[in-house]
Amino acid sequence: MLIKALCDYADKLEENPKGKKLPDGWSEQDVHFQIRLTPDGDIASIVDIREEEKTYDKKGKEKVKLIAKKVVLPSRTQKSSICSNFLDHRPFYIFGLSYDKDGFSAESDNDRARKSHKAFVEHEREFFSDLDSEICTAYRRFVDKWKPEDETLNHALLQLGKDYKNSYFCFGLAGGKGNLEADEQFISKYNEYILKKNSEAADNDSDVAICGVSGEKLPIARIHDKIKFPGGNTTGCVLVGMKKTAFESYGKKLSFNSNISESVMKKYTSTLNNLLADKLHRVMLDDLVIVYFAMKSNDIKECNAFSLMYSPPDGKAQAMLNKTFEDALGGTTTDEQVIKQLEADKDVTFYVVGMTPNGSRICQKFIYRDKFGHIIHNLIQHQRDLQIDPVSNRQIYFSFIKKELISPKATNAKIPPPLITSIMLSAFNGSNYPNELLETVVRRVKSDSDTDKSDYVKLNRVRAGIIKACLNRKARLSGKEEDIKMSLDINNNDPAYLCGRLFAVYEKIQNLASGGGLNRTIVDSYFSSACKRPSAIMPMLSQLAQVHMRKLNEKAAYYDYLIGEIMDKLDDSFPQTLDLDSQGRFIIGYYHQKNNYKKSNDTTDRKEENNE
Repeated sequence: MLIKALCDYADKLEENPKGKKLPDGWSEQDVHFQIRLTPDGDIASIVDIREEEKTYDKKGKEKVKLIAKKVVLPSRTQKSSICSNFLDHRPFYIFGLSYDKDGFSAESDNDRARKSHKAFVEHEREFFSDLDSEICTAYRRFVDKWKPEDETLNHALLQLGKDYKNSYFCFGLAGGKGNLEADEQFISKYNEYILKKNSEAADNDSDVAICGVSGEKLPIARIHDKIKFPGGNTTGCVLVGMKKTAFESYGKKLSFNSNISESVMKKYTSTLNNLLADKLHRVMLDDLVIVYFAMKSNDIKECNAFSLMYSPPDGKAQAMLNKTFEDALGGTTTDEQVIKQLEADKDVTFYVVGMTPNGSRICQKFIYRDKFGHIIHNLIQHQRDLQIDPVSNRQIYFSFIKKELISPKATNAKIPPPLITSIMLSAFNGSNYPNELLETVVRRVKSDSDTDKSDYVKLNRVRAGIIKACLNRKARLSGKEEDIKMSLDINNNDPAYLCGRLFAVYEKIQNLASGGGLNRTIVDSYFSSACKRPSAIMPMLSQLAQVHMRKLNEKAAYYDYLIGEIMDKLDDSFPQTLDLDSQGRFIIGYYHQKNNYKKSNDTTDRKEENNE
């Protein structure tokens, strides 16, 4: 399904008159520097051709960073062994030098630098032997005369310093007169080479079969091109690859088992590489890479809108889109009006794909397909379910949810891909959230503690919103009434909810009696136990509250009345134990009651919640 979708998407892009279709045998490559040659083949200079990209931090402050320039070069080799490309862009091959803290050296582990440069020289010298344009001649002379062992102190390379190791290069003439990859003689000869290569492959009947994607009888790809996958091998990963004999069947070896034609393989790998390289079409949550696209020639509107579900807006344009979603959450606009304001096509088919790296392979975790309008409708409902503050309509992004599932004390902790996958699919489908989500959040609330710097570590609007969403969605989809409101519900007679409210009252009484200067409160000592076994903890806290109320003077009567009102609804008895859902209701009752105090006039601590 994924490979077919990628090929169909590539066909849609070709329909865009503003789009550019790369000829067979060519691909876009990240390039950081251009090596400018003299007519004699010497290096005149190495010019930084990186482009500036503006980004914004969470506070909206503009930042500028340098990113590689996309240059159309002959397709890169997919072999992991030493093998040169046409117009190779890798410094190891071009210069034959390694770099470390001591500078440049022609020596390297396993003599790889020398072998790589030798392969480069032999490959390029043969191909350029009969090309006589000015740039081709300069390039051939460079290939002939460059001796790595004599160039360890080359001035142009020394200026690159540590940028040398992680940079890619292209060639041009001194003064910026021409680029080698754009030379007509080179392009003509290289295209002839590609045509001949494809023709030879087509004549090989032993590798011809019905392509499983296109349905045509075509040469089958023996090895699939590699994908530059975030977090995967630096040399690239494969989506389809079969190396071990255990995967062989009917005498077919390697990727001949997949029955994907060479042309389809080139199309889907090129398309996936382009999507992964484009921040408009992908986001990352830990190791999980989410790629998305709409089946149309220009899907900028749809992708911009969808990306706002994952992290805060980056820039003014996205901030405006974000405001559109928040208006929908506040009820000032309908879902249909949101689609209209986004200028998106509600009927276009939209794909969302989740993948993770697995060594040299790519593991597809999920693929989701639906009409864009239906996805947006479900995502707006997902946000409405998460809302716990009746005043603020701020979105709770997937990145916020991910953060709250991890202990703040943990270092380099990551959410298991199956969990975050299940959460997203529940949001896309409008189905129940996974039980593991509620279980994880409840566990974090019970085990984490607030810090001196933040009162919103243990329980904040995101954690409370997740619990509310899990409980209300489960009730709604089973035909029951949603029992969790967005603020304190004095008419909610659920025993667990009432116990949570009562715990917040006891905490308030303790804080007032002590002046708020305690190092350890009942929340630190008893919250987790009370959440699970109210009957074992709440009576003790009730007696403690009576002692504390003696110090409250005129406020004692109010809290005594409040305790009595809640206890009447509990019939003066506490539940023995609470299951997971009830523990969630306990936490929401506590959150609502505590949050109500923060909004009232009798509190002296009115810190504004700032979970982001």
